[in-house]
Amino acid sequence: MLNRLVGMFNREQADVPPQRAGATESEPAAKPAEKAPSVMRREAMLGRDQKVAAYTFMLRRALDEARDSDLPDVQRLYDETLLGNLQRMDIARLLGQRQAFVPITPASLYLPLIDGWPAAGTVWMLKLDAQTAVDEPLLARVAELKTRGFQFAVQADEGVRPERHALLQLADYVLMEVSSEDIPAITAQLAAISKVAAGKKIVATDVQTLEAFHMCHKLQFALFMGPFITRHENLGSPVMGPSRAKVLDLMNRVRTGAEQAELAAHFRQDPALSVRLLRYVNSPGMGLMNKIGGIEQALMVMGQDKLYRWLTLILFTGGQAQELDHALLENALVRGRVAEQLAGRALFAKARDEIFVAGLFSLLDVVMRMPMEQVLKQISLPAEITEAITAQRGPYAPYLALAIACEQDDQSSIEALAGQIGRDVADINGVHMDALLWAQQLSGDV
Repeated sequence: MLNRLVGMFNREQADVPPQRAGATESEPAAKPAEKAPSVMRREAMLGRDQKVAAYTFMLRRALDEARDSDLPDVQRLYDETLLGNLQRMDIARLLGQRQAFVPITPASLYLPLIDGWPAAGTVWMLKLDAQTAVDEPLLARVAELKTRGFQFAVQADEGVRPERHALLQLADYVLMEVSSEDIPAITAQLAAISKVAAGKKIVATDVQTLEAFHMCHKLQFALFMGPFITRHENLGSPVMGPSRAKVLDLMNRVRTGAEQAELAAHFRQDPALSVRLLRYVNSPGMGLMNKIGGIEQALMVMGQDKLYRWLTLILFTGGQAQELDHALLENALVRGRVAEQLAGRALFAKARDEIFVAGLFSLLDVVMRMPMEQVLKQISLPAEITEAITAQRGPYAPYLALAIACEQDDQSSIEALAGQIGRDVADINGVHMDALLWAQQLSGDV
């Protein structure tokens, strides 16, 4: 099935979108897409189990485009560029594991690309404004696409308008902005939606804090997105749990070249960690023919580099269970993988491995609930990693900065950073999608 989808996407890339009104044969409508922003950014959506359930993908707009963003030609160009980038990223690979919420104007539902798009897992987020006419042709198009398996989402404040009730009733998801944390206003809007179209899945957007997440969770929202996932909350005086302290101790021993027997002895002092090590070594991803039952044998198979990486991952899930640990782990894995893969063959394997660790560690302050300086004091790291994380300087810094930019709306330095490391901007999107898929698989094995 995946091969058929990949083949379908490759064929669709040859299609030329229809021309704009007034375009000539020598100036096809798709040509201006070269001027449109090409670097994607993602934002995770968590399910009620606090694990990543979906992603939404967006383009960064150049600052001088903002004033024209509501013009129909600009909107169409934006949508064509977004869809083209997702197509080149081979988003079909993601849709087997996660949903993809794709923002698009209703007019773009008629683009030829839509007819060849994989339906399963795709949710079209309809961008409505005051001028958008919800007429019979649009409703018929939405209904037709739903019969193919596509799903739709609309913004709550637009969908509750009386002239758009028919569209709201066709939608599967309703997006509600909750940054105000105004409970009476939010519950009133929920009631208004339920009155028009009961049973819709409500998505909380722009969730700023854990408290807001808890509020929306109690109100039975289905999905949650916003900076709360990686937000640096007020940490107060955190205390590290004993399990994470043991993991940090082991990491320091690995980094300083401890003998295998010494490491095995420390693992045996923590039965839970030993079980996790054996489970990981025997997981399908390791590809071993025979099962391993001993700690020393497991350490031999892992080797010090893989063991150090694995221990870094365990820092995210090795302590007392905390909210969002799994989502943070997946986000950190993506960061590390993107940074590592962007290094490509430009750096030696050891440097690429350290860049990966820098990506993972860039979120340890969030998962461990303590300032980064305090985290880094407790572990021996090469200066290049510490400098990249804390000062955004040094040889690893541009790789980490590009990886973080994939999840933030940071427009100022993408092209400069890509040029600095000798990579085309177009490379970043493909690396990003590969990292998302890799992280999903690996986080399930940890």
